[in-house]
Amino acid sequence: MVHVPFEVREIDEAWAKLGMGIEADLVPNRMARGSRCFGAWHGHELVGYGWMSAKPEWIGEVELEIAPASGEAYIWNCVTLDPHRRKGVFRTLIASLALQARQEGMARLWIAQLSSLAGSAIEHAGFVPVIRFDTASRFGYRWLTVAPAQGVDPGLFAAARDVMAVKPGPSLRRSRHRRH
Repeated sequence: MVHVPFEVREIDEAWAKLGMGIEADLVPNRMARGSRCFGAWHGHELVGYGWMSAKPEWIGEVELEIAPASGEAYIWNCVTLDPHRRKGVFRTLIASLALQARQEGMARLWIAQLSSLAGSAIEHAGFVPVIRFDTASRFGYRWLTVAPAQGVDPGLFAAARDVMAVKPGPSLRRSRHRRH
């Protein structure tokens, strides 16, 4: 793997739409509710993007809303554009967003990890596993089991449950798909 330097900076609606391609229609609503988009650049080429929100956001994979507390933010929808995968774009993007949040005085950042492939980049940026979700969908219902990540501080687990408005253990609810 060849390391290529990337610059990460906040981008406007036009660049966010370009990066998001077929989901470009989501950009105006995201920005209107205060979400911010950051682009990863190699020279003059946009090679990836990610979003950061200090207000409530939907996490579609677990069908829950996260509502960061004051002084907190949520990093989400970080994407490396083809053909730039496996060049360190995601790692640079996550680390840069974490640095940006620290520079802005954020006390805590949240991020969801759905794939073990992203794990090392997320941990490298200083994130630790806090909450584990096990999900299953059937017949329009979603089974969701909430548990602490192995070895997590109980206070941090409680904070994660608060921003996600979930209780530990299993629950059953109607499945709710939302484009956001």
